[in-house]
Amino acid sequence: MIISTEMAQSIVDQLMDIVQRNVNIIDCNGIILASGQGHRINTFHQGGLAAANTKNVIEIQVEDVAKYTGALPGVMWPINIKGRIVGVVGVTGEPCEVRNTAKLVKTVTELVLEREMFLADYRSENRVKAQLVNLLFSDNPDLISDDVYTLAEMLNYTIKLPRRVMLIQLEPLNNYEFSSDGLQNLYSDRIRETVLNKVKESPFLNKEDICLFYKKNLCLIKSESEQWETKKRDNFAEQLVTMLSSIQPHLKVQVGLGGRALNESQLRLSFNEAKCALDFSSDNTIRSIHDPEILLSYLFKADRVSYDDSLILQELKLNFDQMKDSCDMSKTLDYLLKNNLNVSLTADKLFIHRNTLKFRLEKFKKFVGLDPCHFFQHAMLCKIILYMEKTDCSH
Repeated sequence: MIISTEMAQSIVDQLMDIVQRNVNIIDCNGIILASGQGHRINTFHQGGLAAANTKNVIEIQVEDVAKYTGALPGVMWPINIKGRIVGVVGVTGEPCEVRNTAKLVKTVTELVLEREMFLADYRSENRVKAQLVNLLFSDNPDLISDDVYTLAEMLNYTIKLPRRVMLIQLEPLNNYEFSSDGLQNLYSDRIRETVLNKVKESPFLNKEDICLFYKKNLCLIKSESEQWETKKRDNFAEQLVTMLSSIQPHLKVQVGLGGRALNESQLRLSFNEAKCALDFSSDNTIRSIHDPEILLSYLFKADRVSYDDSLILQELKLNFDQMKDSCDMSKTLDYLLKNNLNVSLTADKLFIHRNTLKFRLEKFKKFVGLDPCHFFQHAMLCKIILYMEKTDCSH
């Protein structure tokens, strides 16, 4: 890693405000890159060169200054980044007075440089990911273009796969924000790096899963070659929460699950559903758009345009269409809702036995996943499904 003079001087300025001592950053050739003493910049520091070459701490006493060209009394620490010496940091003063300060300065300098390395790699890969995701999540589906396929190919993603958006909100200790800058936020940047590495290395993710920080939340676009069963989907979310919570004892993790997008043009819908689920006021750590209460809050938003914008409704409607004719479910649900979910009265109106109606409702629950007689939200969704069917028939 080559330390730029701008970066070195920025580190020096911030550290000097903290330690109230002169700080130098020296390259591996012994040239001072940055200093609180401006006249020494770009001059040779033999003590710095010795620290870089020997990879050891060099302490220069007052009586030893003559032995080291360009040096003043102080302590020089090699800067070690991932096993490689990239420079030296020094603090001016009597070694017995600045020894501990110099060690602190060295540690903080390494943290800053590691953060910059991470951000450089992160920005390079994530710049392309962000471009791809911005296109996929755009409110204008007409923006899906050749650019999507070009960017996906650059990242080695097969874009035409079913996927589900998961948004993960991480609230670290002391309420640091992941998007903030500055020396004081090294802590949150280290967590961010750890989070991305943990997710990338986890055994339950694959190479087609897209993961990045997007609008302050961790965004995971999970590929699904086959329809997940509810239990498997929830187990995956629980595993994800457990893994992320283990990173830091006081890291609060909350997850919002969107619906299953069958193709790239539907991913914006899955994102909108995941965001609604994450924002839904609940004590649950994992919030899914499959929850009827959350789904209804999404459907009844003031800016809703069409029920076709809901992946979950489309899924429910598809399951309903596949079984409705065998049990005359359209008429059955219509009568059930008109008779205030009274099973006996509905059976009489349909001229069928009460047990026949109960059989139909059990089959409906099995195929569609709704139980209107026992849950108000399920009844509301049944009403919407019937409305969608009548609307389809009118075209």
